[in-house]
Amino acid sequence: MNIRKYQVLCEVCDQILTNNISTPQIVANNYFHILNSHPEFLEKYDLSMVTKAWLPLRFRLIYIVRVIQSIFDRKFFYNKQEYIKSDVLFVSHLTSERQLLSDSDAYFGNLSKLLLKQGMSSSTALINHTNISNRKVLSSWKGSEVHRILLSSNLDFLSEIKLYFSQKKSKKQLSHALKSLKVDRILIKDMMCNHLSSDTFNALRIATQVAHIAKKTEAKYVVTTYEGYAWERLVYYYVRKINPSIKCLGYQHAAVFKHQHAIKRPLNNRYNPDVFLTSGLVTKEIFEQSQLKDFKIVCIGSPKHLAPSLATGEKQCCLVVPEGIVSECLILFKFSLSYATQHPEQKFIWRLHPLLNFERLRKYSNFFKKIPDNIYLSGGGLDEDIQKCDSVLYRGSTAVVNAINAGLKPIYYQQSVGELSIDPIYQQRLGKGVVKNQRELSFALNKDLNRKDRKTLQDFAQNFYTPLDVHALMVAML
Repeated sequence: MNIRKYQVLCEVCDQILTNNISTPQIVANNYFHILNSHPEFLEKYDLSMVTKAWLPLRFRLIYIVRVIQSIFDRKFFYNKQEYIKSDVLFVSHLTSERQLLSDSDAYFGNLSKLLLKQGMSSSTALINHTNISNRKVLSSWKGSEVHRILLSSNLDFLSEIKLYFSQKKSKKQLSHALKSLKVDRILIKDMMCNHLSSDTFNALRIATQVAHIAKKTEAKYVVTTYEGYAWERLVYYYVRKINPSIKCLGYQHAAVFKHQHAIKRPLNNRYNPDVFLTSGLVTKEIFEQSQLKDFKIVCIGSPKHLAPSLATGEKQCCLVVPEGIVSECLILFKFSLSYATQHPEQKFIWRLHPLLNFERLRKYSNFFKKIPDNIYLSGGGLDEDIQKCDSVLYRGSTAVVNAINAGLKPIYYQQSVGELSIDPIYQQRLGKGVVKNQRELSFALNKDLNRKDRKTLQDFAQNFYTPLDVHALMVAML
């Protein structure tokens, strides 16, 4: 998708979301929330895809499964600790089993404990993105002083039925709005299909549960992760319906790309957080130069912040860090493999996101059958890999921030001239190589990174994730 088509798509979807007749059911439609220009994300907007014919049936089957689950599972959410009144309700995510071994939250770090020292209690509601059983999750945190609640993948049976008919009824309202806005006929069909999608229903389920928890804990503040998803907007709307005086804060924790959209544009006030929190000064500046400039924006830092260091890695060893997306892994690995085959003196370390493993990737490509000796498959930690290298090849992965923080030379792979950038450090140009082919990669790998550029990159990394600051959060709540 080129930049003009992307901009038009964003404009059309924003028109619908900011329309006067836009109800929570319409805002729930995840299709309208254009997150960014990432090829993986934009796939669902490809109107030529033949597989889309099966989507309505797939959505129905998934919904039926959820309804059947609701018959046997009548709980909205799960909790093994006693309910406590909490000043703050955090909404976070469970994405891996490793999180069960830590008392620190993967997104909000130790903010709960730091707030407690300041005399403020808190609870954390977690959206479960794993297949780990509820029993195992809850038993892992049973003795923790941090009060945690695990959201369910479905509501109770009656609520699920009401949810479906409410969403079905709103289709007529949406259809009328789309016709009045003169939206393309094929695009309308796609939008209407997604109005009953799994993502849409999940957004409504999350918001409904969070609102119930906010009521039960009598929370004065709700702090969600904030990336521009529909569920975030609905949480702000639903908790305000229960308590109009509650204060909502949205915490940006992930990288913001050059063409990031939903996170940088406000909707009607009832769907916006009162305060936008950022993980670093880099994003704070991006927000202040966007449509959010008139809102309160506070940098509270991130648990991802690391002190600057200097890698001791040998020359001609490049760390390859794709995102946790199969297609992105194949793009970067294939590109570096071509170079490694022709240049045996250049070493590469292929590193995977924790969500993936090499066994799974072997099913998608046969080039894993014959990997040259100068390519190593990583089995260690990120910092360990960084220490062995002098450069880093990346696309959308924020692991590049850790790498430049340790003095590595960043090399961004752009597949074609017209490809929309997904570079998480796109603002930083000094010391960075942007390559589209093997010749440019060779030049970038063999170019030395001078001390001044290395320092500039490290300073940028320090501003990308600043130290977590509980006092900044408390100021934001005022």
